[in-house]
Amino acid sequence: MLKRPDDLNRQVVFVIDDHPIVSFGLVEMVKDVAPHARIRQFSTLKDAAHHAVREFPALIISDFHLRDVQPETFIGLFETLFPAIPVLITANDERVMTQLKRHQSDRFVAISKLTAFPKLLEMIRMALAQANIDILNVPQLSRGLTHKQVQVLELIGAGLSNKEIAAQLYISVETVKGHVKDILERLKAKNRMEASIIYRHAQIQHGTLPEPSLHNN
Repeated sequence: MLKRPDDLNRQVVFVIDDHPIVSFGLVEMVKDVAPHARIRQFSTLKDAAHHAVREFPALIISDFHLRDVQPETFIGLFETLFPAIPVLITANDERVMTQLKRHQSDRFVAISKLTAFPKLLEMIRMALAQANIDILNVPQLSRGLTHKQVQVLELIGAGLSNKEIAAQLYISVETVKGHVKDILERLKAKNRMEASIIYRHAQIQHGTLPEPSLHNN
């Protein structure tokens, strides 16, 4: 059993998956929900266990079918290596559910990678909350944004600076700054990054954006 540090930082998330596209998709979803979390990616349980000696996780998101773990030993290994740590398993086939039923541990939750994006995001949010990791509050939008503010916000999400946004929309930098200030107030966001995330989540919830998938990135 790995020794958990006394000063356990509750902001560390391990993502264990040997499929790079899936792993990247999971990391991006965690970033969206918990932008201040420290996310560590591993392709094997062995690598994760080695890293945990230096930095112990508060939450683990892991594929069940890892190349260095036999299905019948999965739960037992995680119980031994990461005691009491919540584990979100990104598979829910018959072998997974059989193991979960046999061990009857409520800290293991299984969900399919094919789950609709909003539901998968909500499961990740719930797992992060269970692990006491700070998550971004995404309030209901009480005030709508103007068409120009939506344009500004979408360009913020694309990584553009105020100067670049001004050039793109043929407006002054001061006008962009004014839009950004109003956007932050309307969305109750602390900064540009949070505003972009809140808006994207709100659009997904209302079905006005295409749902991303772990399989089409």
